[in-house]
Amino acid sequence: MKNLKYSVLATLLLFVTTISFGQQAEKTLVKSFNLHGNHVVKLDVEAPVEIRTWKNSTMRMQMTISLENGSNALLKSLVQSGRYNLQSSQEEEGLVVSAPRFKRQVKLGETLIQENVSFIIYAPENISVRLSNEASTDTQTDDAL
Repeated sequence: MKNLKYSVLATLLLFVTTISFGQQAEKTLVKSFNLHGNHVVKLDVEAPVEIRTWKNSTMRMQMTISLENGSNALLKSLVQSGRYNLQSSQEEEGLVVSAPRFKRQVKLGETLIQENVSFIIYAPENISVRLSNEASTDTQTDDAL
């Protein structure tokens, strides 16, 4: 009878462990930028980007992050450490938005953390958004926003 209890307990533990490892940690972050009269925005990010226009005077960047081999606690820690902070600077060609900490790889012990990051950019209709790396761009007008 004791062996049956341990077998059932071991099976349940294995099942729960399998489920927890199969889940991805995912988070969506949003940041808005006042364009200060700029008509050109250059995005210096190494991730897929989808650009949508809207009838607002600010630009909104929605960043979706998922970790293939990390937990929600790890993702929360990376967010709190500022890994996903976006920075803007005024340059000759206009406002430049970058993610400088993306260039570093993250390791947990000997394991390289696999991050998937993508952006949806909501830009005013009269703004030209340019990508520095041309990762992937879809331009779509969404008047419902």
